[in-house]
Amino acid sequence: MPPSACFCSEIVPFASKVRVLIVRHAAEINKTSNTGRLVSRALTNSVLVDHGAPEHTLDLTGLLGENPWVLAPGAAPLVQPPAVHTLVVIDSTWASARGMRWRVPPLASVPTLSLPAPVIAPIRRMRRGDHPDQMATIEAVAAALDFLGEPEPAAHLRRLFDVMAERVWRLRGFDMPPKRRGLFRGSSPVSDDPNE
Repeated sequence: MPPSACFCSEIVPFASKVRVLIVRHAAEINKTSNTGRLVSRALTNSVLVDHGAPEHTLDLTGLLGENPWVLAPGAAPLVQPPAVHTLVVIDSTWASARGMRWRVPPLASVPTLSLPAPVIAPIRRMRRGDHPDQMATIEAVAAALDFLGEPEPAAHLRRLFDVMAERVWRLRGFDMPPKRRGLFRGSSPVSDDPNE
């Protein structure tokens, strides 16, 4: 991002009890809309690793820690939060995140934490999804932390995402819409470009 859009001063590291391990697809590294990087900078108890980089094999040995759970869609949403020490978050496009879980050993054998769909589809989108309940990585981590009983770091992540979304929208030449009034349809700065 250009210096005028920088929000580095807004990123104050915040502690969470749950350790967050972000497994980012290499295609996400240079995207301005990637939020996994922001989670790793905002939470002191987090680690960011990359998958799919040329000539690099991701080894999660020693990184999963005790009692890991993978945050992923598809399984039945849990009613009661489990005891989670490490929350593994796949940071990729919505289309590739589901398959990526099965391509990164040993994630296929780690239990799945699925969350209920948000009551209100967020309007502050930087990418267009197929379904209104699809979330950015930072939104999904915030929802998971809320579910796991950590509302303070969850609120911290949501505030940062609001700042990031506002800067990205303005970079694309649009004013921000009002917060959380449902999924925005029509002309918008929400990108269809997978390279953003």
